Amino acid sequence: MNCVLYYRIKINNKRILVFYFILIILIITVDIKSQSQNYFSQDTLKTEYIKSSPEENIILHENNDFLTPAIETFGSNIFVFMLNKYALGNPSWTKISFKTLKNNLTHGFVWDSDGFEMNLLFHPYSGALSFTAARSSGLSFWNSVIFPFAGSLMWELAMETELPSSNDLINTTTSGIVIGEISYRVSSLFLDDNSTGVERLFREIAAGLLSPMHGLNRLLSGKSWRLGKSPGYQNYSILLSGGMLGLFLDGKIYQKHPHGFIGFQMNYGDPFSNSSQREPFDYFKLNVGIGFSTHNTIIDLTGSGLLWGKEIKLFKNGKSLLGIYKNFDFLNTAIYRIGFTSVGAGIINKVPIAEKISLTSSVSASAILMGGIDSPYAETLGRDYNYGSGLNAKMEIFLQLDKIGKVYTAYDQSWLYVISGAKGNEYVGVGILGTQVRLNSFLSLSFEYLNYYHIGSYFEHPTLRRYNFAFRTLLVSEF
Repeated sequence: MNCVLYYRIKINNKRILVFYFILIILIITVDIKSQSQNYFSQDTLKTEYIKSSPEENIILHENNDFLTPAIETFGSNIFVFMLNKYALGNPSWTKISFKTLKNNLTHGFVWDSDGFEMNLLFHPYSGALSFTAARSSGLSFWNSVIFPFAGSLMWELAMETELPSSNDLINTTTSGIVIGEISYRVSSLFLDDNSTGVERLFREIAAGLLSPMHGLNRLLSGKSWRLGKSPGYQNYSILLSGGMLGLFLDGKIYQKHPHGFIGFQMNYGDPFSNSSQREPFDYFKLNVGIGFSTHNTIIDLTGSGLLWGKEIKLFKNGKSLLGIYKNFDFLNTAIYRIGFTSVGAGIINKVPIAEKISLTSSVSASAILMGGIDSPYAETLGRDYNYGSGLNAKMEIFLQLDKIGKVYTAYDQSWLYVISGAKGNEYVGVGILGTQVRLNSFLSLSFEYLNYYHIGSYFEHPTLRRYNFAFRTLLVSEF
């Protein structure tokens, strides 16, 4: 329901999202890797070299300040409410009273009918703001989880006349911690308390754009201008891609819709780190992609962070990691839209095959705590998608040929049992087969085949079947 400013604004033109994504990509791909080299701490008397290792965690917990994020979470809810009530038309849901509070408490939770992007993308982002308010106040990952939950619960029960929403509470909390932790860590890569002048200003602005509450708390605490030490080394890699995507609707070769495409992938941390002080999300993967045309916009956003991991021995000369992961997925294609929050287990393997050939693979299975998928049969409930829970399975295989390129395949399958909407089972999947040829030390050419499908098997409606396939040609640069 209405717990961020976007609630009041209906976005019909998705090019706004494309523009915002391009802005973020330009910010992220600036040379933030300059921080991964030699660092120096400077005071008025001397310059001292800071020794660091790739396993050093740059996310330090300085204190246990619970009061600051509590005030910020409470204050942000009040601010958004007051803005809507007195500046944005005083919508009916703002007419709250003790009577509406009592009604919300006694009636209990329902499934709401807000828009798909609102419930499954922007609600998680609002939860991320509360989460990063806590993280940037010095709280640990687990201590920060309570704040998106408390902020969402406060809004659902007390800040609007509409009945409290189960899906909002679940999505805001469980997806918010994924977006929040990733944005907090990525924004931290920009920060260097030893920098000064224009460079310092740029770093603080970039970090604040990526994680607004992180930037706000640095301003309030004076860290934005206070001189200090540079951060330790952090291992990560970035892939930036751009090119063309040809989408063939209904699996028909003559129904081609060309799209421009830009993508961003980030691997943060080392899954095989020997650190004895591994914390949640010391290793995570982030993937963002947007395909855009005059007909439609494709949005692909996934994040997966390691909560717990243990190395196991599966191959004689290889490395394997068994882990528990927290995931967030949002995919808007031409044939289906799906978004969900999940938690599950997975195994990552890295095996050398020959001197210059290696095989990297991963497989995971996750429980979908709450998800949504579009369906034309859900319109009787005032929305165009179903809610449900279920399972997700993912598989990736990369064959790396040193100085030549790589061949890879991936598959992502989800099943939702519909809890609210057109009762039945929803099945969606996407498969990728690709090859990447290295042109020089930092630029590669990639060719990919993608296949999408959506099958809705309903108890009281005809079965829905949708298929698309696509080809992508991309220039890929690694940072």
